[in-house]
Amino acid sequence: MTRHVARESRAYVRAAAEILDGKDHLNLVSAMSPQLPTRLIATLLSEARRREIRVSLYVSDLTARFAFLDDNAEDDLRSGRLRITMLAGGAPRALAHLVDSLPLSLWETDRLLSSGVIPCDVYAVRVARGVRGFELGNAVGFTPTLAAMPEVRLAAEVAPAGEYVGGLFPTPPEWWADAVTVSDDSAAVSPVATTAAAEPVRDRIAELVAGLIPGDATLEVGLGGVADALIGALATRPGIGIHSGILPRALREYLVGRSYSAVSKTVDPGLNVATGLAVDAGAAAWPETVRLHPVSVTHDPFRLAQQHKLWGVNSGFSVDLSGQVNAEWVGGVKVAVGGGQHDFTRAAHQSVGGESVIALPSRSGGGLGRIVKSLARVTPVTTSASDVDFVVTEWGIAELGGRSLAERARALIAIAHPEDRVGLRASADN
Repeated sequence: MTRHVARESRAYVRAAAEILDGKDHLNLVSAMSPQLPTRLIATLLSEARRREIRVSLYVSDLTARFAFLDDNAEDDLRSGRLRITMLAGGAPRALAHLVDSLPLSLWETDRLLSSGVIPCDVYAVRVARGVRGFELGNAVGFTPTLAAMPEVRLAAEVAPAGEYVGGLFPTPPEWWADAVTVSDDSAAVSPVATTAAAEPVRDRIAELVAGLIPGDATLEVGLGGVADALIGALATRPGIGIHSGILPRALREYLVGRSYSAVSKTVDPGLNVATGLAVDAGAAAWPETVRLHPVSVTHDPFRLAQQHKLWGVNSGFSVDLSGQVNAEWVGGVKVAVGGGQHDFTRAAHQSVGGESVIALPSRSGGGLGRIVKSLARVTPVTTSASDVDFVVTEWGIAELGGRSLAERARALIAIAHPEDRVGLRASADN
C-alpha cells in the first residue's frame, strides 16, 4: 500500500528528539480517536527509524486508517523495528496481518495500563486550548489514567482552534508540567455535514431493534449506519438515555431537539454519558446533558451493573448458529478489536430489565452470509453466545435467551438471508 507523510516542521522534529533522546526502545501509547495525534506519531516513527530506535506502539484508531504511517512503515513492521498493537478500533486491511492486538475489554485495558502490565513510557494525545489550559477535545479515553502515572511522560499535540467541542473535559495544569508540547499549525478541518440516504436494509434493522427497546431504557449503541438509524427511530421516546462508549454524530441533533432526556436512568439520571464523540463530530456544541468520562468510569462493570434497563446494541461480521459473535475477523484477517463490545454486551445481558442485542445485515456487501454454521477455527469469539439475548437482521428477530442450541439454530436460520437458509438447515442437521 502506498502512503505519503509530508516532511514535518522543525518544531515536530525537536519534540520527537526530546522524547527519543537516550532511548533504544520506546513504548508509546496513543490516545483514542479523535484525540490520536497523527502528525506527532508520524514524526516520532520517522525520527525513531533514522536513529535506529525500536518502537512498540499501542493504538486505538477508530478510523482504522493508520494515517500516521508512511511508505516505509511496512518494512519497519516486517523487520520488527516497529510493533503495533491495537487497543481499540481497527487496522487497514492491507496491514492487518502485521499488526497485533490485545483480546481485552476496554475497561480491562485501562486497568492493565494503570498497573503497568501494558508498558507505557510516553503517552501521546491531541489536545485543544481552552480558557484555563488544555482540554481533551472530543474524547477522554485512557488519558486520565495515564496522566496520573508519574513514570509516564505526556506528549501533547495542540490542535488548531475550531477542531473540537470546547469545555467537555478541561484538564488540570499539573498534568502538563513535564509534557513535551508541539502545536499543529495546519488549518482545522471541519467535517462535512451529510444526510444519510435511505437504506432499506439498515432502516429495517433499526425499526426492528427499536421495537424491542422500552421507552425508559438506557441505551448503549455502537457506530455505523444501523446505529445512526436507530438513534432516529428512538427519538420520539424522550425518556430514553444514553450510556455508551462513543456518541454517534447523528445523536447531536436529537439532543438539541430535547430527545433523550435520560430521566429514567438509575445512574447519572438526566445525563447522556460516553468516553468520546464520534471522529466526525467536529466542533459544534453539544447540549449540557452530555458528559464525557474516562474509560475507567464509562466501562466499569461494577458501575454498569447499577444501570437498570441497559440495552446494548452492537454489531458483528458474523454470528454462528449458537449465537457466538465475531466482530473482529474478516477473511481470516483480524481487522478490528472487540473493545467496548466486551464490556457492554455482558453488562446489558446482566442488567435488571436490560438485554444485549446484535444487529447486522444478513449478508455482507460482497454477498457472503453473515449467519453462519460455526465460526472458523481461525476466528476467535468476540462475544459469547451466553451474553447475546437477541440477534436482528432485516429478516426478523431471533430471541436467544433461555433457548437450547437447537432452538437457537432454528431461530437464527429464520432470520438469515432466504438464499442461505437451505444450506444452514442442512449443515445444522449434520
